[in-house]
Amino acid sequence: MRTRTKMLTGLATTVATLILAAPAQASSAADDQYGAVLGEQSGGGNLQDAGGLPFTGLNLLLVGGVGAALTAGGVLVRRAARPVESRNS
Repeated sequence: MRTRTKMLTGLATTVATLILAAPAQASSAADDQYGAVLGEQSGGGNLQDAGGLPFTGLNLLLVGGVGAALTAGGVLVRRAARPVESRNS
């Protein structure tokens, strides 16, 4: 019964995500405010760093640190939730 509930919850979450993502995808493709063809850059710009990735402003060290902290917290909660008998062995 518990496995069935997990499967239904996962399926419902996936379907809801796909339904909500479709309008967001359609609206972002329709809002071509700069007049560029999809996949091309408009304007000349400086092509000095053409081989690198653009800077998005996302601090990956911060994201990695938060992920590591959440993982460590999960491990600590699991260890604290173990029964006392299994801690000694």
